[in-house]
Amino acid sequence: MTNKHKAPTQRDVARVAGVSQAAVSRWISGRGYVASDVRERILKAVAELNYEPHPLARGLSSGQSDIIAIVLSSITNPWYPIVLNRITHVLQAMRLQVLLFNAAPPQSVDDVLPSVLRYRVKGVLITTASLSSKAALMCAEQGVPVVLFNRSTRAGGVHSVSCDNADGGRMAADTLVRAGARKLGYIGGLQEASTSADRQRGFVSQLAEWGIDLVAAIDKEFTYDWGFEATLKLFEKHPQIDGLFCADDEIGSGAVDALRYRLNKSIPGEVKVIGFDDHPVASNAAYQLTTIRQPVDEMIENALDVLLNGDMASPSLRLLKGELIKRGSA
Repeated sequence: MTNKHKAPTQRDVARVAGVSQAAVSRWISGRGYVASDVRERILKAVAELNYEPHPLARGLSSGQSDIIAIVLSSITNPWYPIVLNRITHVLQAMRLQVLLFNAAPPQSVDDVLPSVLRYRVKGVLITTASLSSKAALMCAEQGVPVVLFNRSTRAGGVHSVSCDNADGGRMAADTLVRAGARKLGYIGGLQEASTSADRQRGFVSQLAEWGIDLVAAIDKEFTYDWGFEATLKLFEKHPQIDGLFCADDEIGSGAVDALRYRLNKSIPGEVKVIGFDDHPVASNAAYQLTTIRQPVDEMIENALDVLLNGDMASPSLRLLKGELIKRGSA
């Protein structure tokens, strides 16, 4: 007697259909010949048992599963759980499965990629991290498409979909200067992150258009604690700073608290602050952080379009424009 609480297996389908398990396996994988009358019996058994082929088993038998692997190196930054939640909802609506891999230091994407590929995934979406040319080649050799989300890379064979971070930096510069700031500093995140580097590059280039030189820049990580620490360091050496551009809103909220509670600076009276991303913290009444909002839904739509339909032989970089959200800090 079959246990009603146990999920039906290929063997159960074969027994009810009165066919071989090999025939059921061929039907699931789509490989090999299955006679029409056998197919009808299998379909009837599947409906009767409410059988769902296991995605991993399907992948092993067919060479590719319905699984999209998402690789990330940070789940502590509040922006990425929001992004991850939206991505998984979209993929599940497409009847695709999601498998999450953590490439947090000291591990890298290159370290976890062999494990990812063992699952015969349909594609790989990489967030908060980048990958080497060697890793990109490994994916290409197995015919697995790879898309970087909100990152760019020089590795060949990889598509990138990102907010136009340099343009966001230019918007931040214009906003601070038009608000009256002239002595400007930049607090960045991870030095190796393309997002932080691009935001700084756009910021500095636009300040130059105004005839203004950046007073100082400092970078380390995308955290509240770093924003607080970096602000104290900057103002110890450069107390004349009257405007700060922070690489994300976590850094920005730390900067605001350091300015108010340790340096006794009024915001935006004495110092104006702009963040990036539009984290939930940015709209908090305690911060009211002016920021650059990333077009998350549009980025996800483009990333999945490239991942599922793109020509991996012709990798592209799609840059999507952010939006200035004006609040009380600038």
